[in-house]
Amino acid sequence: MEVLRMSYQKILVGIDGSKQSAMAFEKAVEVAKQNKAKLYLLSVINGERYPTTSPGGYGFVSHSVYDSAVETMNAKLTDYKKKAIAAGVSDVETTVEIGNAKVELAERFPKENNIDLIVMGATGLNVVGRLIVGSTAAYTIREAPCDVTVVKTDQDNKKLEIKESSYPEI
Repeated sequence: MEVLRMSYQKILVGIDGSKQSAMAFEKAVEVAKQNKAKLYLLSVINGERYPTTSPGGYGFVSHSVYDSAVETMNAKLTDYKKKAIAAGVSDVETTVEIGNAKVELAERFPKENNIDLIVMGATGLNVVGRLIVGSTAAYTIREAPCDVTVVKTDQDNKKLEIKESSYPEI
């Protein structure tokens, strides 16, 4: 019996600083090495992608309010890039975007970069939190133009013990 082997050339991993995204990164590195693929590390700062003068009365917002968060995530992604290169991935690109994490991760970035695999961590929210906030993983699975792998275990395939947050309490 012949085993079907997928060949991915452009792999995107969502990095948000959580333990789940760290696990997704580790597994994405392995897939990138096996496929000699380019690895894209994307972090999305939730906010307005472009300054707007919306009818909601909020007016023009300068992107400088995001500078600290962007700087912090750029530093994290630089560290992740070094780890990926040290592990044997030769082509790694890092990007920090400002916008809606769901849309950026599932739709805009993959389409603009011809991504063929998205690797992301599962959420740590509880059921109530997922109902109110929504699940980025669920949205990505539904809307992405490519394959999606949702990581729920570490490199030894053991479930990570993470206390689900109770966001928000009602």
